[in-house]
Amino acid sequence: MRKETNKFFEGLSLYRFMICMGLFMLFVAFVTLLIQRGVTNKRYEIGLKQSLFILSEAMVYVSAQPLGETDGNDIYYWYLIDALNKNFISANCNHTQSQACPSQEYFTLNENANISDLLFKAGEDIVIGGKLFRINIPVAPDEPLLVTVDTNGGGMKPNRLGYDVFVFQVIDKKLRAMGAKETLYPVENYGFYCNHGSTSKDELLGVNCTYQALIDYKYFSKLK
Repeated sequence: MRKETNKFFEGLSLYRFMICMGLFMLFVAFVTLLIQRGVTNKRYEIGLKQSLFILSEAMVYVSAQPLGETDGNDIYYWYLIDALNKNFISANCNHTQSQACPSQEYFTLNENANISDLLFKAGEDIVIGGKLFRINIPVAPDEPLLVTVDTNGGGMKPNRLGYDVFVFQVIDKKLRAMGAKETLYPVENYGFYCNHGSTSKDELLGVNCTYQALIDYKYFSKLK
């Protein structure tokens, strides 16, 4: 009887050990996933700040140019292109092949649609430091001058608004994060465009998350 009892407990102990090992492996996998997500989201955050620094520096060069008081965004566009090309180590995607050049598809915040060509229809694609700056050309002096930035280049996913893709607008010769008051889609009026729980197929979903990403220090830690 004693030998049978020992065998019973040996089997039970092994069973418990296997359960504990399984739970431990699940825990390790979960923690690893959280760490990887945290590192990825931190890269998005750093990429946005680096892109903002590059654009802000380019705007300093542009402001130093002898701009006319009546010059519109169609003229200002060319000054910005010139500043990015001449003052940074850059590659123009119209004249070179780079892994950071535009992806075939860019997605909205929830990946339910491709982003609207209102953000970029025609213009220049410039790569600086692995970041892709897409400057949409205004066809009229009063048409908005928009810059869409893919902070990790077109060849690296997810290529999503509000994750690695952000939009800026040049207003009165100053750079503004899309979502700020003066921009086309201020958060105070178009807050639904940066709703991370939205299931909308709107092609502009995520367009004004740039402002939120810059003012909310928890923004990137909340990305899923």
